[in-house]
Amino acid sequence: MNVYLDIDGVLLARNGSPANHANEFLRHILTYYAGNTYWLTTHCQGDTSVPVAHIGHLFDPDVQELIKSIKPTSWAIVKTQGVDFTRPFLWFDDQLGYADKQALVEHNALDNLIFVDLVSDPDQLQQFIHDFPLSTSESDQ
Repeated sequence: MNVYLDIDGVLLARNGSPANHANEFLRHILTYYAGNTYWLTTHCQGDTSVPVAHIGHLFDPDVQELIKSIKPTSWAIVKTQGVDFTRPFLWFDDQLGYADKQALVEHNALDNLIFVDLVSDPDQLQQFIHDFPLSTSESDQ
């Protein structure tokens, strides 16, 4: 399964600091979905050095290293242009534009969007850690 991550409003709170539990959330995802985690953010248009430079220094040293493994996506108009709809995925984002919603509906993938609302629930990432599905290789063990 692929995991797609937005930055602002997901990993960073509105004040620009790391969201509560963002270090643990990233550790969890990048442990269980190593090699299958992608940036889906305006901060990354095919170049992973940009989001790493933008937010890397805000996280714990081990997480700074882990985020270097997140793969880039490229998209021109809507984020869903960066999504591989041929594979199962989860997409963590705090906003969904109309065209992105339509693309998810057309691919029967609206439930793949995990809406993050750190304003209403600043500890939401902690709950995601507990509810996050294990990768196939992990669940087979």
